[in-house]
Amino acid sequence: MDQQLKQRLVGAIVITALAAIFLPMLFDDPVSQSSRQINQLTIPPLPEKLQQVQAQKLPESTKDVVQKPLYQAKKNRNTGASELADWYIQAGGFSVKENALTLRNRLRQQGFAASIVQQKTQRGILFKVQVGPELTREQAEQVKARLEKLNQLNSFITQQRERS
Repeated sequence: MDQQLKQRLVGAIVITALAAIFLPMLFDDPVSQSSRQINQLTIPPLPEKLQQVQAQKLPESTKDVVQKPLYQAKKNRNTGASELADWYIQAGGFSVKENALTLRNRLRQQGFAASIVQQKTQRGILFKVQVGPELTREQAEQVKARLEKLNQLNSFITQQRERS
């Protein structure tokens, strides 16, 4: 075959391929918008209960503000100190830190707020495993009962006064 014939055949194939690609685009209908769906997010109305709540007025002067505190600590009759204190359950005391860490980790896995407190004694450092703090002694007693039931521990409740 001669060179001109090869070029004409390649040119014809290229033009035919381009025509096959672009001619359908010329004769097709424009893209219809009916096939596209737009999802609209509708915000539901507020519940009636919330609509009826009205904002409270802010005080206009400092005289309108309550002068007494909302909570007053009770004074202990004997010492005169307030009864605000943190209540802890001491679950154990260890001279070896690894033993204290083991107990603390086991109590944390059970959902207790356990921590280790170091205390210097005459015999060396003591590592106390404590659970808490609790706001009242009654709450501490409930936690102590649950702690002893799950772990067969002989624990006791301690109190740490708030520092003022």
